[in-house]
Amino acid sequence: MSTEEDIAKLRRLSNICSGTLSCMLKEIVSLIPSVVAWIPVTTSGSAVCRYGPRGIRQYEVRYQVGDLGNLVHEITHVAVNEAYGLDFINYTNVTAKDVPARKLDHLGRCTNEAERQTKQMDHGKNGEVMATLTTLRQWAEASLELTATQRSEISNKLLYGMMNPQKESDTVMNQVLVWLFEWGYPVKGFTTKKPVVNALYEELSKEVKKAHENRQTAKIMTLVRISARLRRRAMGYED
Repeated sequence: MSTEEDIAKLRRLSNICSGTLSCMLKEIVSLIPSVVAWIPVTTSGSAVCRYGPRGIRQYEVRYQVGDLGNLVHEITHVAVNEAYGLDFINYTNVTAKDVPARKLDHLGRCTNEAERQTKQMDHGKNGEVMATLTTLRQWAEASLELTATQRSEISNKLLYGMMNPQKESDTVMNQVLVWLFEWGYPVKGFTTKKPVVNALYEELSKEVKKAHENRQTAKIMTLVRISARLRRRAMGYED
C-alpha cells in the first residue's frame, strides 16, 4: 500500500458513499493539494503547517499508510486550520487575547504552537465538545452489534478527543465515521428493532455534519480576515 493508493481509495470512497460522510470526505479530498510532504509513520500521526508569505499555508502530514481512518483524521487537522486559522484549534474564539506572535523555523513551521493554542482555547467550548464526545462514547459502548475490539477502538479514540477537546474533536469524529462505514455500518434492511449501532451512526453523523458546516462558515470568515490583513500590509499599516 502507498500514499497514492490511499488517496485514490479516499477519492473513490467520497464518490460512492452519500450524505454526511460524502460531504465530509469531499472536503478532505479537496485539501490534498495543500499537502507538500507525506511522511509515513507506524503509530499515531500529525499535521504540521508551513506558513508562507501572503497567507499561503502548506502542510506536512504524517500518517499510517494503509489506514484510511488515520489519513482522514490527519487531513481533518488541515481542514480545521484552514477553516479557523487558530493553530489547529477546532472552533472559533473571538475573545482570545494575549496570543504571542507566531515564531517560525526555516520551513515556516510554528515553534510556539502549544503556547498559542493555550491562549486561543475556550474552556466553555471545550466543555461542550467533551459532553458531545461523552454521549457518542456511551452510544458506542452500547452498540453490541460491534465486536468488543471495535467498541474498544471507538471508545479509546473518543476518549482521546475528550482529553484534547480543543484540537481533537473534529478529527476523532471523522475517523470513527470512516471506521463504521468500512466495517459495514449502518445496517441496512432490518425489519425489527433498529440496531443500536445504527443509532450511533446517526448521532455521529449529526455531529460530523455540524462540525463540517461550522468549518465551511468559518473558512469564509478566515479568508476575509486574511485578505483584510494583507491589504493593510500592502498599504504600509502594521497588524
